[in-house]
Amino acid sequence: MTRRYILFRRFMLFMGGVIFGFTVHGAERVPRDGALIVASNHHRFFDPVFVCMAVPRRVQWMAKKELFVPPLRCFLHFLGSIPVDRDGGGRSALRAAISYLKEGWALGIFPEGTRQKDRESGEAKSGAIMLAVRGDARIVPVFIGKVPSLRERLRGGKLHAYVGEPITIDNTRRGKAAYRDSADEVLEEIYALPRNARNVREARDIPEGAGRS
Repeated sequence: MTRRYILFRRFMLFMGGVIFGFTVHGAERVPRDGALIVASNHHRFFDPVFVCMAVPRRVQWMAKKELFVPPLRCFLHFLGSIPVDRDGGGRSALRAAISYLKEGWALGIFPEGTRQKDRESGEAKSGAIMLAVRGDARIVPVFIGKVPSLRERLRGGKLHAYVGEPITIDNTRRGKAAYRDSADEVLEEIYALPRNARNVREARDIPEGAGRS
């Protein structure tokens, strides 16, 4: 991360903490170096920003080239977005992504492909798995929770971000069917993060010896 990006991220974390009560769980699980795919749920336009706030590494994002117009262009470049021409079946996007992974970067991806209107998981796309196999990268699942309303915030509500343990994809699993199965597993892991964190907290609150006969 450049110094300018570090300062920007610290500023966003401060503002996120004040406005949304932004709280990250599991940031220490993110590997400090090496090729990485950061896979997150996607419900809001600003989810890439929230993911960058949650992950203590510079994350590159692929975005359609049509978005790179003023005033978004400067912000997207600063965020680490890569303009991609989707013509030609997305081959340019694939080449760009693999190139960044080979150089040891972290690449941000939304496995559902597009924003989901409800809070349930959508259909997983296999792109993240294919990139993980071809780019020799691990996958870090991330879940960005609900943004609290003003009333919820005044009552102590917070925006929680959860980071899971890195996932290593079996590179012997090849083909569309195998990629899709792995993609479904990763998406399930993403949406399970809040529940798993809640179970851990509840387990810690159980007094030692409780339930024993």
